[in-house]
Amino acid sequence: MTYKIILSNYIVKGGNQMNWNKDKSLALSRICVLLFSLCLIAGCIGAPWLFGIFIKTVGPYLDNKLTLFLITVYTSAVFVAVALYNLHCLLNNIRKDIVFEKCNVKCLRHLSWCCLAAGMIYLLSGFYFAPFWVLAVMALFMSLILRVIKNVFAQAAELKEENDYTI
Repeated sequence: MTYKIILSNYIVKGGNQMNWNKDKSLALSRICVLLFSLCLIAGCIGAPWLFGIFIKTVGPYLDNKLTLFLITVYTSAVFVAVALYNLHCLLNNIRKDIVFEKCNVKCLRHLSWCCLAAGMIYLLSGFYFAPFWVLAVMALFMSLILRVIKNVFAQAAELKEENDYTI
């Protein structure tokens, strides 16, 4: 019953679709970036403790690998932080209705390179802990998707620039 009251604010007249608009979607995206940033900070602070417990739990074959795990986490954390910053900039530009501009192409390019760098780190880390290869594939694939989106944004920015100079 309570969920119906909460959801009734989001039901559109005569339908079952949520009343979701671009402002709410953008706000949700910005909140997610903030939450991921907080998780990154907490993860970096707690990494030695978390991986210590993980290594003790999983088994003896990971003994003496704590340093390798920490190197992987902290080097990839740098690229994750840069990616989150670029996502923040991109979302702020979109909030200001700055969409198909070179600054957004630059943000998408940086996001792509961050995913590529993280993918390479995980690819190398897979040699001491195989599940990192799954993360490597996902990060490298995300890098490819972001490159395609970056190319689309670059073309759109170029078209917009041409149209701005047309009388």
